[in-house]
Amino acid sequence: MPPLTDIGPLPTATTVRTVVFSDFDETYLAHRGTPEQVRSRQALENYLEDAGERHGLLFGWVTGSSLSSVLRKAHRHGLRFLPHFIACSLGTELHIVGDTGIHPEPGWQRRVNATGEHLEGRAEEAFRELRTRGVPLVPQSCRAPGSRVISYYYFAQDPERDARRLALIRRTADRFGLGVNLSRCNPAAGDPDDCYDVDFLPRDCGKRHIVEYICRLYAVNAADAFAFGDSGNDLEMLTAVGRGLLVGNCTEEARGRYPQVSARSHADAILSELRGVLP
Repeated sequence: MPPLTDIGPLPTATTVRTVVFSDFDETYLAHRGTPEQVRSRQALENYLEDAGERHGLLFGWVTGSSLSSVLRKAHRHGLRFLPHFIACSLGTELHIVGDTGIHPEPGWQRRVNATGEHLEGRAEEAFRELRTRGVPLVPQSCRAPGSRVISYYYFAQDPERDARRLALIRRTADRFGLGVNLSRCNPAAGDPDDCYDVDFLPRDCGKRHIVEYICRLYAVNAADAFAFGDSGNDLEMLTAVGRGLLVGNCTEEARGRYPQVSARSHADAILSELRGVLP
């Protein structure tokens, strides 16, 4: 695991009473990094540093990006803190951040090892079957070493045909014992236009499962937890907590499927919501 280097961990509360789950790209971190966006993120960092002990707050990133990608972006954008935990690669990895470094959470690692056997073979079978049934998937090439996510693009055609094909992808993944994430790509985060991410992963992994696991691990009621996101792959996380919110710069797909949308964007939306409930 990579060391913390010059980015320290957030202070840890003596007693955890609530958990805040946040997507990373284009939710916590605005890639453009305008002066206003940087000020908002720094204000959120100050709040998390100060309010953690007062409110018993545990904070983590839940992201589709790999751990190495997240850490590179954190350094490039000059983040002051890493969160208490990082759930990356669409929730197939869970890492705890502390003074001694970044370490895989052992219970989650055992779970993924148990459900992720023969992932590549099953994903290849699903891909071949979908191709014979007229669903064209394009492999994504940038898979991190050891990743438990196998990703494809599905390029959108028309809404009716897309709905049928996405439903078929879900049924096929289930038949092969796979979890699947389907979400509209976000060009602001570097994705192609007019396509969907199709991510095959071990069953019982994903952002919703991360929420459930972390809440059990720290004995927090999910109804007291917060979650923030910007795209369709965040919605299962938002619906798993009592206070789920899309940031105002969210994708149109996500906005059309989830009613709770902030009037503010990126870190400013997170800070506004937390201050309103946990001043």
